[in-house]
Amino acid sequence: MRWLGEGFVSLAFPPFCLLCRARTTKLKILCSSCAEQLPALEGARCQQCRDLLEDTDVDLCRACGTQNRGFDLVRCLGPYAGGWSSLLQALKFGRERAVARFLAERLAAYLDTVGPFGQVEAITYVPMSRRDRHRRGFNQAQLLADGLGRRVGIPVLKTLAKVRVTEPQAALRAPQRRRNLRGAFRLIRSGTERVLLVDDIYTTGSTVQECSLTLKSGGYRAVYVLTVARA
Repeated sequence: MRWLGEGFVSLAFPPFCLLCRARTTKLKILCSSCAEQLPALEGARCQQCRDLLEDTDVDLCRACGTQNRGFDLVRCLGPYAGGWSSLLQALKFGRERAVARFLAERLAAYLDTVGPFGQVEAITYVPMSRRDRHRRGFNQAQLLADGLGRRVGIPVLKTLAKVRVTEPQAALRAPQRRRNLRGAFRLIRSGTERVLLVDDIYTTGSTVQECSLTLKSGGYRAVYVLTVARA
């Protein structure tokens, strides 16, 4: 299945671009034009979390400048808009795993070409509750992390578990999101590695902040965050 804005359509042969419906070659989910035009983040951005800056004379947003956010650095491939949004909806709601392979390739290419985190010794991912994973059939963050790890040759570790069901973050405001996630994650593997935490979307940062603080409490020296999109 694939998401085309108005609904989900079968990925039957011959293959078509998920975004523009142009014919593609082999098993490519995007034509070369759409793949090249996926948008990048623009504007003055926080050096730590990539949030838009209101004051361009500073290099950190208010949250990163005043809080212990747990993570050391956040980077995202692009905005949660346009092609990135359609791809993630196809993955999460259309259950199209071919999208995860494409996105993992883009994440790996970003690490190889930009290398924003320096040395990374392990990769991990934001966990889902057992109920939510059962409903979806997979954890999209784990699919991305596993695909990325294979491509860059870095081990993927299961470090966290989500121990209680939480309200959907999209329906909550920023302060509510932080309360909603407090105590929701449990460390299941301690370590000292410099770890890369993978997720699909960064919105307010509440989820990766709670995960990062939990990882730091388990001894991890540095926690970097890499997501496909930033809302």
